Amino acid sequence: MHCLEFTIPPLPKFVTVGLAVWSPGDRHFARTFGVYDLLLVKRGTLYMAEQGKEYAIGPGRLLVLEAGLPHEGYKVCEEDTEIYWVHFIHEGKPAYILQEEIPWSALLAKGTVEDEEPSAQQRLYMPKFAAVDVEALEPILDEMNEIHSRLNAENALRLHVLLAELMAALQAECARTALPEPAVRLARAAAAYLDRHWKEPFQVTGLQEELHFQADYITRCMKQHIGTTPLQYVLQRRLEEAKKLLGGTVLSVSDIAERIGIRDANYLTRLFSARFGMTPVAYRRRLRQRDEAAAAGEGRE
Repeated sequence: MHCLEFTIPPLPKFVTVGLAVWSPGDRHFARTFGVYDLLLVKRGTLYMAEQGKEYAIGPGRLLVLEAGLPHEGYKVCEEDTEIYWVHFIHEGKPAYILQEEIPWSALLAKGTVEDEEPSAQQRLYMPKFAAVDVEALEPILDEMNEIHSRLNAENALRLHVLLAELMAALQAECARTALPEPAVRLARAAAAYLDRHWKEPFQVTGLQEELHFQADYITRCMKQHIGTTPLQYVLQRRLEEAKKLLGGTVLSVSDIAERIGIRDANYLTRLFSARFGMTPVAYRRRLRQRDEAAAAGEGRE
């Protein structure tokens, strides 16, 4: 299954929503639209073409028509066809990715107390054209329609929250609807094992014994589907934990190194500097200076 990959933030923005019944003989007109048009068919079949590619959207199937691409009905409805539609906008052009290649287990940079903007590495996934769990989506769509029919200042926020819930449910469809290929399953299993054992001394033999594959094959699978080797994965986990401890405790660098499974504080300093561009001591000093500046600013108010 092909999925659309959107960079977030920002999240998609709500435009409008509706529920309609198309009669036999009805056919969607041709247009090139500046918004995304999410179509979910409850009953009947809607026949849509996007940029010349034809889709027969039957009961329980969803199609996302993309902003800026021409679409039209290529065939009339043959029976009463009930559809939900949601229009939304999003900055930038989505990428296409196969469902089994989505790197669900890839580690993302976590926010810290010094960050002023969110990470730009986060992604949102949704099916392009797929069978979906209508029972899970319909309550969200029905509430969106109900709120949209009586939209006011009090309930506008809820409508945008529901759009985010809809996107989360669609992303769950990307994770749910089919088993990934064996290499992806192995990469995820390796990541799950490392998530349990990242504080322990790194030994590739433990991975081999747990997963019953050779280390070089596990490494290739993780590199392809998660983006890191097993050792890099463990080091990322340790360095992210080091950042949290530097900002939230008074532990020494040596104590932090020991707590995250690195016996040599100098090695931690080298790793930290290579990844974040400053030593652990400089990072902690920067946090304290910023906090002191903030406190001084509050004192002047």
